[in-house]
Amino acid sequence: MENTNIAIIGLGPAGLTALKTLREEGFNATAFERRDKVGGVWSYSSNTTFTTVLDETVSNTSKFVSGFSDFPFPNDSPAYFTSARAADYLESYARHFNLLQHVRFHTTVEVVVRNASNSTWDVHIINSDGHSILTFDKVVFAHGCEGIPAFPPMKNRDKFKGIVLHAQAYRDSALLKQKRILVVGNGNTACELSVTLAKSASKVYQSYRRGRIMLSRHGDDGVPLDSQFTWPDLRLKYFLDSTIPWLTWPLADRFMRKRMIAHAARSEQVWPGESRAKRLKRTEKKMREEWRLLPCASIAHVHPAVQEDYIPAIRMGDITPLHGFKDFAGENQVLLADDALVEVDAVIFCTGYEMDFSIMPELEIDGACGMPLKRAGDGTRQRSMDDTENSSDSGQRQQPRLPRLFQMIFPPRHASSIAFLSWLAPQESVWCVSELAAIAVTQIWVAETANSKGLYEMQQRPSTYRSPALLPPASKMNAQVDVYHAWFRTAWQKERSVRSGYVHHAHSFYRFLHEAAGTGLYQNLDHVLTTRGIRLWWKDRELWTWLAKGPMNAYAWRLFNTNPKAIPGCGRKVCPEARTMVKEAYEACEEYKRQK
Repeated sequence: MENTNIAIIGLGPAGLTALKTLREEGFNATAFERRDKVGGVWSYSSNTTFTTVLDETVSNTSKFVSGFSDFPFPNDSPAYFTSARAADYLESYARHFNLLQHVRFHTTVEVVVRNASNSTWDVHIINSDGHSILTFDKVVFAHGCEGIPAFPPMKNRDKFKGIVLHAQAYRDSALLKQKRILVVGNGNTACELSVTLAKSASKVYQSYRRGRIMLSRHGDDGVPLDSQFTWPDLRLKYFLDSTIPWLTWPLADRFMRKRMIAHAARSEQVWPGESRAKRLKRTEKKMREEWRLLPCASIAHVHPAVQEDYIPAIRMGDITPLHGFKDFAGENQVLLADDALVEVDAVIFCTGYEMDFSIMPELEIDGACGMPLKRAGDGTRQRSMDDTENSSDSGQRQQPRLPRLFQMIFPPRHASSIAFLSWLAPQESVWCVSELAAIAVTQIWVAETANSKGLYEMQQRPSTYRSPALLPPASKMNAQVDVYHAWFRTAWQKERSVRSGYVHHAHSFYRFLHEAAGTGLYQNLDHVLTTRGIRLWWKDRELWTWLAKGPMNAYAWRLFNTNPKAIPGCGRKVCPEARTMVKEAYEACEEYKRQK
């Protein structure tokens, strides 16, 4: 493996874990990062062309479900960590595993193209030394999905004389102090900006076309919401979603709407003698009629927003919700979707980002559902569809371009040498899923390398031994890509805010990742409709309790030795401390519950 050179583009959580896992398996991996430190968006940058967290940013996933598989969060971390804590954690991870010596900072990768002999990849980089071309056998794209700001159509932009920003360029509120501000969008970024700006602006409006599921970080008992969904619970949901989606998705939407209303009702004024049911109805009426947060998109298409202070701010009048942005109408006027005019001094668009696939011009795009097969380098970049509720509803909008990526990661044509870790949008903690994907990619490439050298023919593997993590033929990979494209195109016709890369077929997706990575989790514990887990319950009741009843975290991936003979590509290394980490995470969560 040491003769295989791999380039990793980007050093956020996905790039960091890819660098570590690839080097652990003996690959000669080198990472390129245009910033001066690791962490990606989680490391603050004053450069307004970089997407970055702000000082007030707080994570939407708790520490109980966010730590990497062999590097837990410090015990003194708050339940929801700040951006500074996140940056420290990622920096500590890099230093602990001696990764920084394999990183080239202040280096931008401009384009990756196949060389003339069709044998390796030419990686074009630019840094303080100028432009150069480096050669690699394989490339991991971990450059993030939040690089290029997307704006809605605005034909009359020149009429407006006020400040116009995308959320990417926003750094602090000093420039906007005592101004009338319109924030466009209702995702997490838009809501957090509105809450922050309301402290110093003279007026904050928020413009959005349709509602969205918004949940608190905590349940009614004060416990982090994400720590209450266990591994077997989510395996059962994914299984049912794949078998009876016509039933489970509507039920899930109803459940989430009820939770949303219950969370919003916490800040509702309590009237003497009023029952909880009446208070919930009063809150629901406001959400439908005044705030227009209901009806909303299905969670089958859009992730919920996680907000603590947004609805209380609306209730107090600190933020005024308005209809969707339509266009600029004058020097200080904005036209809304209901044809109303609003006078403002500044507009901040929180309208999503594009992922720039043109960095790999040979990446195949579309080719299903009547869309012609193209390559990423064939045309101009297209505006992202991550937040299309803020664009024109004329019905003439161009359909989003979809990359051909098997399991959201591998381009079938170049699966043995290219992997994308930034396109997938999972339901679970994105940090952890990124690491799981990085481990899976590593095992697959190890298996592919071993297979090409005839290693498996020379070895005598027992018939019961785990199979190597080899990808299926290109024809099967392309068939799976076509299935995803068909689902997405249908979903997009119903809900234009569906995000490309959204993990919809979670049942097969997570099973693929865990099987390729060799975690052994599905073999030892699955949902309650299977018999898996009975043996673990019988032999190790303590461990079963931590896994089946505790928060779902990545430490469990290192528990089971799925590759005792250390055959390349048949499973990753076990972490000796994994059992202790799983135990401590369970006990810390239980203690947190007791304190609340």
